[in-house]
Amino acid sequence: MIKHILKLIWSQFRSNTWVLAELLVVFVVLWFMTDYFLMQGVLMHRPVGYKLDNVYQAVVSLRSSDNPSFIEYEEGSEEPMRNLERIVERIRQHPDVEVVGLSYYSLPYTHSNIGNGVWRDSTRLNIRYMLVSPDYFRVFGIGSISGGSPEELGAKLPGMKNTTDIVISAGIAETLFGRTDVIGSELYSGGDSVPRHIVAVTEPVRNDEYSIGHRHVAFGLFSLPELAGEEEMVEEDLTNVQITFRTRPGVASADYAGKFLREMKRQLMVGNFWVSDVESYQKVRADFLANSLETSSRKLFSALGAFFLVNVFLAVIGTFWFRVRRRRSELGLRMAVGSSRSGIQGLMIGEGLLLLTLAALPALLVCLNLVWMDLLSTSVMAAGAGRFLAVSLLTWVVLAFVIFLATWYPSRKASRLEPAEALHYE
Repeated sequence: MIKHILKLIWSQFRSNTWVLAELLVVFVVLWFMTDYFLMQGVLMHRPVGYKLDNVYQAVVSLRSSDNPSFIEYEEGSEEPMRNLERIVERIRQHPDVEVVGLSYYSLPYTHSNIGNGVWRDSTRLNIRYMLVSPDYFRVFGIGSISGGSPEELGAKLPGMKNTTDIVISAGIAETLFGRTDVIGSELYSGGDSVPRHIVAVTEPVRNDEYSIGHRHVAFGLFSLPELAGEEEMVEEDLTNVQITFRTRPGVASADYAGKFLREMKRQLMVGNFWVSDVESYQKVRADFLANSLETSSRKLFSALGAFFLVNVFLAVIGTFWFRVRRRRSELGLRMAVGSSRSGIQGLMIGEGLLLLTLAALPALLVCLNLVWMDLLSTSVMAAGAGRFLAVSLLTWVVLAFVIFLATWYPSRKASRLEPAEALHYE
């Protein structure tokens, strides 16, 4: 059967040359588009590292200075800080609340972060440095890579004045050491000349589903009094302290955030601070992804890619549809000499798939050379043999499906003609 199809292809070499050239170009372009979308799919389905069910954020606002109820504190007063601590404590005492975490520019699904750098030998990394309270790990369900609990992880957090210890994410460990069992190892941070000792390694975490660079994360202990003293914070700066909490299982609902705020609104007004909003962190995530520049750029690229693919597929379908219709007389002759209708269909489909396979061979050489030239992004996955084979197979399957559709229907119609009628198309 294959030998017969190869003879047919060779007998129509001139016309098939253009078909092969078209399939080669389409295969190469589709290969790279398939690789892009496959890598985006892999990235999207990698765990972010945060468990967001039953997690809420309380947004603290500051009363306007022209408000009659505004309290003027003396410069250097600790009362604003105490007021914020009272709000946190009242949230913690709510019967529905399991745990409360604090952080400073250190929440997922946000654009704000504290930048820093770490290095080992000649390898340097820009990282996200996250100041969090020990209970932050309990709120977001983050444990250590070795299986340690969030409570154990929180106990390892080094304070701001402790420059000898550091807690890092698995992303830093993998990049700098090539493994995650690095407790006790040393690295350097920022402008320090003294090495830091790794005391814990968290599970892989990153800012969001599209994030690649933010998987390099280090953690430090958030201490409100220590931070306020270190940064000489004014009252307005304290509103940047992020409060998140996890509710007990079974109490959360679609409108729980609104109910919680209405119930606690008066209790959460302390001094010049008040909780202006409580949001489900699932909503925070949805809003971030919907409005993210990365999401918009990917939507635009996907739309352009889809438009291109539709046009390419229409061109391929048109080519093979026309080929089958043009050969009606040949198909009529085959039926006249005894070929079955299913045999006719199989011949046309087989010829199309064999043409695709012949075009795929030089196309894959082109793709392979471009990979060797480092033109393929390796930010999500290394350009190894597994990735190359997976993308190649998927590309072939997609094009094979298109060619099948393009040949099945016209060959089916042609095979249902009477041989005498089909011969009239000569």
